[in-house]
Amino acid sequence: MLQLRDKLRDKGEQLPLATVLRDLCAANDALLIINDHADLAAAIGPDHVGLHVGQTDLPVAEARKILAPGQVLGRSNRDPDLIIESQQMGADHVAFGAMYTTTTKPMIRNPQGPERLKQARAAAQVPLVAIGGITAANVGPVVEAGADAICVTAAVGSAPRSRSRRRCAYRRDSSRRRTGLGRIPDANPLQLKAGGHVGRRR
Repeated sequence: MLQLRDKLRDKGEQLPLATVLRDLCAANDALLIINDHADLAAAIGPDHVGLHVGQTDLPVAEARKILAPGQVLGRSNRDPDLIIESQQMGADHVAFGAMYTTTTKPMIRNPQGPERLKQARAAAQVPLVAIGGITAANVGPVVEAGADAICVTAAVGSAPRSRSRRRCAYRRDSSRRRTGLGRIPDANPLQLKAGGHVGRRR
């Protein structure tokens, strides 16, 4: 999965990049997640396109009125109680964090950390995505705490563009789970910074 998160430009300006990323994801059997904007996700979807909303964005039920049936819809959460709320709303997956200090957005609360993620794991009945400050060096405890997937932005967008740095994976053979990034197709820096999402439970 690849997420387009652009807090600076209007939706009309985001549309060309969103279309290119959708095609890139379709060619690689991946899913593009549009951040915040249900109408943009609907405009370039439904195939290979989903939506992610925050606590102050459209409620899940209202966003679904805009999306096509079957489009994936996730919601951000900072507390286990909000995870329960998101599930009751009908979210397909729930994001929880920030795990660690992150430069992607201003930190107005202390990092949650893997121990707090365990509480989120107990509350989550849908796939749980850990977000915030996750790198190849610190992903291990996040996976061990129960994340089904991780979201990375700076670890990809700010990395040198060598092939070796575009591959980052954590393996736990005992449970056959793999969380991280597989190979990311060649893309310009803007595309790489636009995304960063998840591995999945195997």
